[in-house]
Amino acid sequence: MRLRLAQAIAVALAGTALAAPSAHAGALPYAPGEVLARFKGQPEERSVKLPAGVTVPEAVRYLRASPKVAYANPNYLARASDLWSPFDPGSLGGAHGWQRDQWNFLAPATLPTVLAGASIQGAWQNLKSLSPGGKGVTVAVLDTGVAYRSQGTKFDRDPDLPLTNRFVSPKDFVGGDPLPLDENGHGTHVASTIAQATNNHKGLTGIAYGATLMPVRVLNRQEMGTAANIARGIRYAVQNGADVINLSLEFAPAVKQCSQIPGVCEAVQMAANQHVVVVAAAGNRGKPQVTYPAKAAGVIAVGASTYRGCLGAYSDYGAGLDLLAPGGGPDTSADTQNPNCDSAGLGYAIRQYSLNPQAAAHGNFRRFRIVGLKGTSMAAAHVSGTAALLLAENPGWSPSDVQSRLDSCAALPGSQQYYAAGLLDAAKATSPGPC
Repeated sequence: MRLRLAQAIAVALAGTALAAPSAHAGALPYAPGEVLARFKGQPEERSVKLPAGVTVPEAVRYLRASPKVAYANPNYLARASDLWSPFDPGSLGGAHGWQRDQWNFLAPATLPTVLAGASIQGAWQNLKSLSPGGKGVTVAVLDTGVAYRSQGTKFDRDPDLPLTNRFVSPKDFVGGDPLPLDENGHGTHVASTIAQATNNHKGLTGIAYGATLMPVRVLNRQEMGTAANIARGIRYAVQNGADVINLSLEFAPAVKQCSQIPGVCEAVQMAANQHVVVVAAAGNRGKPQVTYPAKAAGVIAVGASTYRGCLGAYSDYGAGLDLLAPGGGPDTSADTQNPNCDSAGLGYAIRQYSLNPQAAAHGNFRRFRIVGLKGTSMAAAHVSGTAALLLAENPGWSPSDVQSRLDSCAALPGSQQYYAAGLLDAAKATSPGPC
């Protein structure tokens, strides 16, 4: 071996042109069959082609031991730093087809008409090596239930949700059933935005695709639920290890203060005291008044933005709002300062592979498809998923730490009256250093 390497060194010293490295190097982090070395007295490094049977590590060790060699290293490979893109096919089929459906997960201006996606793809890139998809974090979804498993001939499992073992501590406070299965579709859609199975060549993608979900049913088939059950659900989630609680629900405008729903507000405070992040929908009345429980102290209140980066026409806003996230639908006509707003323009929905709501309305809980919904419910799910990504990176963070990071990294396109801290930017929020 020493003779063969000596011959290779002699060739390099003679300045003979050497063959270029192979364009395909398999899983090796360096080009096979060559090393880079600078020989003493020479101004530049040279590529030393290795004889057959000599490995790169062997050559590097030998060359570094030679008194004629200043340094020797493998010829390490680099790659373009493209964002990771899952293979989920979306409605059109084909690898990466999800991008045509999920504008809300893209960075602003990724497509010509998308001005305000939440940059979820950038967040995936930030976490993919350390805590991919929010692995290790549990998100409780308090909603109409989740189609997370099959039961008899009545209920089937959503095939694009995570495996059943990624659902923990299920609870049904509505029917008392041991399985909080969805009879509406709203809860499954919300859970899918938060943590739909991703890169599985099926359907669409989810934000915290590595997180664990806790399905807690507090809303019935008509999407209605009592304050008592919601309070029980929050306390249950805290007691059973939730890190994030998603409340894609709102009380009627008649509820104007915590004294009307003390159990809910006390449960929220309990969650905050236990370092559990609580996220809630700001409300869908299009009024300058955030609804409860989003308005309660200790809750991240989320309004809805559209694909143009405008406040959604239906989204509540004003005092108590924390930030906006994609909720889809048409732009508001109230904001006359944001040049991107177009209240007469079409609005794209938030799409997820989910329980078919039309079939569910007729008692069929076994049909699934890509479903488009709009609302602050969808917006809250984006923030809950991003909070899970942040906690996976920073497990010691408090709810105020999470909210501060989300707020400071948000992009403000207009008046704080409509946008509060601004539009969710998951890539900036999960990036190292200050925003």
